[in-house]
Amino acid sequence: MLHIAICDDKPDQIREIKHAAEQYFRAKSEVVSYHLFENASAFVDVVEQGAMFDIVLLDVCMPGILGTDVARELRSHHSRAEIIFLSTSDEFALDAFAVKATDYLLKPFTQEQFDKAMDYAFSIIRQRNAAKIILNLVGGGVRAEEISHLTYLESHGHVLEVHLTDGSFVETRKSIQDMKASLDKIAPGQFVSPNKGYLVNLAAVHIIKSAFVEVAGREIPLGRRKYRDFQEQYFQFMFSPSREDR
Repeated sequence: MLHIAICDDKPDQIREIKHAAEQYFRAKSEVVSYHLFENASAFVDVVEQGAMFDIVLLDVCMPGILGTDVARELRSHHSRAEIIFLSTSDEFALDAFAVKATDYLLKPFTQEQFDKAMDYAFSIIRQRNAAKIILNLVGGGVRAEEISHLTYLESHGHVLEVHLTDGSFVETRKSIQDMKASLDKIAPGQFVSPNKGYLVNLAAVHIIKSAFVEVAGREIPLGRRKYRDFQEQYFQFMFSPSREDR
């Protein structure tokens, strides 16, 4: 699932931006969750509480705080979100790219301009996790699945449930230790165990709390004393120089 934040102090602008995003994703097989903010401070608050977003569509000129300052706050909390600024002026364009913005659109923008910016943001996200793994299915057969489609894995005895971004899951007869070893060969450091019997895709983690991590709407228990280690592994994975796309 892609988590998209839209932050603009004008409700009509939020509706227009969301409509443009819905038009863009209409022909794509992606599950998208939209998070709408009319107040930049409220957006910063949820970021400080651990919320993670894949794409942020951000107004620049808002009461009390500039969008570029909001973006700096995002980066200070280790967000790798693709940020697309939307503004009525190009005055802050240089500041925008200083915080690694994906694009800077001038309002009013066309759907074509919006789609082009989203294409670039979406391609970066897709490239991060394009590798595939072969799953031997319970009941027979095999399935090749992009690791970006794996959200978390849950062990039930000798059967491993592999949960996918579309909300479905498949079953494979493989121990969680063997699966982690296989995944580590393809994507070192991307799949981590928050608790016994679970593996989570760090790229799919939405919220990290002291007692659980949220992945695809599921709260997965975080083992006692694992909070700090899990956070460190998350940040190391998300900001590893070997994963830089730019």
